[in-house]
Amino acid sequence: MKLIWRLKSLNEYSSWIFKLAIAALFTELSKEPVPSAEIPEPPPPPPLPVTVDIPKPPASVNTSETFLSSGVQEHEDETPQEELNDGKCDLFTGDWIPNPSGPMYTNATCSLIEGHQNCMRNGRPDPGYLFWRWNPRNCELPPFDAPRFLEVMRNKRWALIGDSISRNHVQSLLCILSTVSFGVG
Repeated sequence: MKLIWRLKSLNEYSSWIFKLAIAALFTELSKEPVPSAEIPEPPPPPPLPVTVDIPKPPASVNTSETFLSSGVQEHEDETPQEELNDGKCDLFTGDWIPNPSGPMYTNATCSLIEGHQNCMRNGRPDPGYLFWRWNPRNCELPPFDAPRFLEVMRNKRWALIGDSISRNHVQSLLCILSTVSFGVG
């Protein structure tokens, strides 16, 4: 009986040694890559354009010198905002206030809004969120003037650098500018 027990324990012992040897072999093999045919790396994608050409506004947009000079003269008699706030305007501290005029563009007027960004089409039933605007405290944030922006940026090059949040801002800017360049709104 003793002999059978010894053979059985010797058998279990050698089984554990065998399993340990196999585990060590697999560990060593996993450290060294298996030589194989090299897979060539794909060529890098072509560089994206760094500049964006802003289209000229249509003839219906007043781009004469009187347009720019009248805009400047209109605000000359007002006290500059920097003097009112000692040169400080914190755009990050403020409140959302009602905006009865509504958005500058909608899903229907801007073709740059992608399907996953289209809240109305994706089931948001209430359009109430469209009628709010950000109002920084202690300073006045004028509405974006798309015709003036296009005129100031004419024949200039600019680069837009950033991540997906910046991409959303650029899409929004282009949607606002398209209301001028395509005569929508």
